Amino acid sequence: SCDSYMSLFKRLEERIKNLEMMESGFKINCLKSKIDEISMEREKSYDADGSRVQKLEERIKNLELMESGFKIDCLKSKLEEISLEKKKAYDADESLVQKHEELVKSLELIESGLKSKLEEVSLERKRADDDDGSRVQ
Repeated sequence: SCDSYMSLFKRLEERIKNLEMMESGFKINCLKSKIDEISMEREKSYDADGSRVQKLEERIKNLELMESGFKIDCLKSKLEEISLEKKKAYDADESLVQKHEELVKSLELIESGLKSKLEEVSLERKRADDDDGSRVQ
């Protein structure tokens, strides 16, 4: 009976070892599963970070484009402003030229009128001189 106890004891011992090994295997499998899970999470995180970086790069690009657009709009606005000022200056110059032309025409008319008056006065003088000369003789 001692042998049977020993045999039973050995079998129990072997079963315990087997159970322990199974438990170790289970723990190893569990650890492997956890490692795989963590690796997948890390990859997802990396992908998410990569995606996040890409999104940030796109946002930066969009902001740069917006800034360029604002600069272009600002430059267009300045150009329109300068064009308007130039047109006003041109219109003012044109108006000034027109006023000068009108003044020159007026002066020409005055000159023409004065010449006519001068000729008239000269003719009257000549007649008066002629009349005086014919009276003297």
